[in-house]
Amino acid sequence: MGMTQMNVDEEAATPGRKGNGFYCSPAQLFFVAITVAITITGVGLLCYYAPDRTSECEPVVGSQEPIKQSEEPKPTEKPNPTEKPKPTTVKDVTTKKMPSTPDMPSPSPTSGGDWEGRLSSNIIPKHYTLTLQPYLYEKDIPAGSGKTLFTFDGTVKIEIKCLEATNVIKLHKNAINVTEGTLTVTDIDSSKDVKIKTFTDQVEYQFLVIELETSLEADRSYEISMDYIGDLWDGLAGFYRSSYKNDAGETRFIATTQMQPTDARRALPCFDEPAMKATFNTTIIHPSDLSAITNMNNISTEVLTGDWSGWEKTQFETTPAMSTYLLAFVVSDFTFKSGTTNRNVTFRVWARTERIDTVDYALQAGIRILDFFEDYFNIDYPLPKQDMIAIPDFSAGAMENWGLITYRETALLFDSSENSASNKQRIAVVVSHELAHQWFGNLVTPIWWDDLWLNEGFASYVEYLGVDHIEPTWQMQEQFVVEDLQYVFTLDGLGSSHPIKVPVRTPEEINEIFDSISYSKGAAILRMLNDILTEDVFVKGLTNYLNHFAYSNAESDDLWEYLTAADRGIGDNDVKRIMDTWTLQMGYPVVTCKRSGDTISANQTHFLIDPTSEVEDKYGDLGYTWYVQVSYFDDSSNVRSNRWLNKGPDSFDLLGSNPDWYILNDKQSGYYRVNYDQANWDALKTQLETNSTVFPDENKAALIDDAFNLARAGLLEQVTALSLTTFLKDDLSYIPWEATLTVMSYVQDMFSRYEGYGALEIYMHNLVENLYNSVGWIDSGSHLEQYNRVNALFTACTYKNDDCLIEATALYAQYMTLSNAGNSTNPVSPNLRTLTYCNGIREGGQVEWDFGYNKYTTSDDAAEKSKWLFALGCSQEPWILSRYLELSLDPDEVRSQDAVYVIQYVSDNYVGRALAWDFIRAKWDILRNNYGGGSFSFSRLIESVTKHFNTNFDLEELEAFGEDRDFGSAARAYQQSIEKTKANIIWMTNNAASTFEWLEKQNP
Repeated sequence: MGMTQMNVDEEAATPGRKGNGFYCSPAQLFFVAITVAITITGVGLLCYYAPDRTSECEPVVGSQEPIKQSEEPKPTEKPNPTEKPKPTTVKDVTTKKMPSTPDMPSPSPTSGGDWEGRLSSNIIPKHYTLTLQPYLYEKDIPAGSGKTLFTFDGTVKIEIKCLEATNVIKLHKNAINVTEGTLTVTDIDSSKDVKIKTFTDQVEYQFLVIELETSLEADRSYEISMDYIGDLWDGLAGFYRSSYKNDAGETRFIATTQMQPTDARRALPCFDEPAMKATFNTTIIHPSDLSAITNMNNISTEVLTGDWSGWEKTQFETTPAMSTYLLAFVVSDFTFKSGTTNRNVTFRVWARTERIDTVDYALQAGIRILDFFEDYFNIDYPLPKQDMIAIPDFSAGAMENWGLITYRETALLFDSSENSASNKQRIAVVVSHELAHQWFGNLVTPIWWDDLWLNEGFASYVEYLGVDHIEPTWQMQEQFVVEDLQYVFTLDGLGSSHPIKVPVRTPEEINEIFDSISYSKGAAILRMLNDILTEDVFVKGLTNYLNHFAYSNAESDDLWEYLTAADRGIGDNDVKRIMDTWTLQMGYPVVTCKRSGDTISANQTHFLIDPTSEVEDKYGDLGYTWYVQVSYFDDSSNVRSNRWLNKGPDSFDLLGSNPDWYILNDKQSGYYRVNYDQANWDALKTQLETNSTVFPDENKAALIDDAFNLARAGLLEQVTALSLTTFLKDDLSYIPWEATLTVMSYVQDMFSRYEGYGALEIYMHNLVENLYNSVGWIDSGSHLEQYNRVNALFTACTYKNDDCLIEATALYAQYMTLSNAGNSTNPVSPNLRTLTYCNGIREGGQVEWDFGYNKYTTSDDAAEKSKWLFALGCSQEPWILSRYLELSLDPDEVRSQDAVYVIQYVSDNYVGRALAWDFIRAKWDILRNNYGGGSFSFSRLIESVTKHFNTNFDLEELEAFGEDRDFGSAARAYQQSIEKTKANIIWMTNNAASTFEWLEKQNP
């Protein structure tokens, strides 16, 4: 029932870990040093005169061979976890690590082990026995009990093992108070108490420090026990309260949790680090008219009597060994619907009673996706049940607590009569993401938060596979390019980006890396690796890795070890050597190609949106060169060819004889951009205009995204990028249109205060016209046809298509008329509501806005409320937008989880941008206090409000705002906003005039 002990001997037997070492005499050391010097000299000469791709030497540039290990690896001995079920035998696993190449040293991100805020390794938890009693309603608290509303009582007993004698115990505790006289430390074998000398709070590190009069003995087990009291606060972290109004207008309360990354310590004193795995027995005492759920299934319920009549004590089964951040419990009056998976796992979806009929899609999707992942990983889901629950107040989209996943309502509840295709896809994607975590993150957990990307990057990749399995017509794997890859390219093209794996220590530093680098870049490089290794090898390696480290912890190198082993005898790639270049340094390359006859010369350089920016170097780098597997094809053949572009220039022959054009990065499977010589760009443009169907949609999207961003970086003429969009008059495919609208939104932002905006408006009006006429206003068709219709109509209305504006405002007026007459029918179809609401409010005035706000406050559907939340920011009246901003800080008007989005939506409106910027500066202390510690949306707030800054005056204001200011979890976002502003200024200087001129020439 305990975790795998993380002592030195076990680590030495684990792939990628270091052992204790050995002793050498001075004479032996001298002999070894001479031998090593001679060996290095000899190997260096051999590398210089006779490079061999199977040696430690750098592989030959342009090699079509795999990136190989330096020597035959040795099999690993498998650790023997103490908990059950034990992982199955792992085959083909190596312990010998590939040393870094001489000119490419690997930086070693620390795990924060030298920081005083880390727990010591001399004590490890084995088991928690936890009892909680939350007080949600005054009526349930017995008179004279002394209990206080919106608090909770807790009792915790922690079985620990002492690995090294010590008289000090440190564990985490935050915002909870230990009840006087209840703290004890007991020797389990002798049942004797160990006398406590003192216990104090070390607030800086959120520690409870217990000093003992005598030392704990190594290899003995002890129990720490205490009672405590905590606040059931409304801060969306730890053990907190949420609320909603039922159909009777009554406010109902929920006790729920959000522990990740460092808030389990708000719910119980604990060893709150991911490597400190233990088992949990949880008991919850709650009113009889409320239900209690946690990670495991209910095994007994006791009805209480006497003063506590009307209460029940519910006990739950023991969990597997798991990290504290995965602990979850909910007390509510919710109901559920249930089903069973193919392997008889009970699957339940919970919601408030008024919304229980909207859980059906999530239930069906969840069951099928769980079945899919069991087959994909070839590992059974390890728990007897899986609960998913929709929480009215929730800071993130969802949280993967083992066996009890918590969601925002918008990420779980779907009403086909009220919600759009995008709402449906979001639910499927988030459910898939969280279920993937049940293996990748929960079953096997990173040792420390510097490997957060192992959790989030992997789940962000396979979420697409899960949804593709249940919704094969949605083209999810094609959507990856525009949903994740191209999105993160922009952020990772900044000099202030960060590697996927970075050293982090404090809670705020940890929260800071819950960003698109960990999620989307992590997903993109795993998708690339899957393409390099092939699906069969990739999945085999994952399965062996998960089996080997089940119920324990691992790090990036462990995954590379198992994938390398799976590829032995097939591709023989050294995965660590390849992937270190993608995880231990920020950014990505641009591969620049020049053609001479049928031969292509290629080279890679670090891509930066602003080449003049200072590159953040505090994490180290590998020379900003990467191992790139280049895939390519040309117009003479649909056959794809691959080769390695390692670190320097390369040349290779095209597949056909004298082809007109060629393309690198087939389906944008690699994490790199491509720049061609002008002749090839021109040939690609001609082919797009002649017959664009010869290209996969992903490559059409890649050409557009690459070209526009290369132009931003000054590596391509802006007019070349713009000219690639003209084919879209005749190509109505969703993927390339989505990519185009994304890059053109940047031009729109830059031109919003520039004289060329009118020319841009006319060009986009004409470009989207065929698509607009094709899709029409009848909301029908396939999933991506519905997506395409929303894009077409929104774009047409944005760029002043009269027919679009007439239709949208007429629909909005019709809805107002019906509603004011007491008719609850909404004449606007779900997919068209956001654009109709926005344009109705934009073209209207106070009456239209007040109607929308009333709908926002009275709607019971979270997805519908989100549509109104966005649309209310579309007003063209500054005073209305100012009022809206003020309302965002009133939790009685706008839920705390949504307040940041109000500011973002106002800043997306050209009329509201200055208002939002002034509001942030005026209300900064309030915003920082409420959302700056760990809110996922806080960094996006800084990004959205500053994304249009493109003048020196904007830059001066932004820099002045940052002087002596603590940005919390948005610190990196602030630095990136400065870098983006500088890049925007350069773009305006270099490209605004030529873009304006080109746009005018295109307009009749």
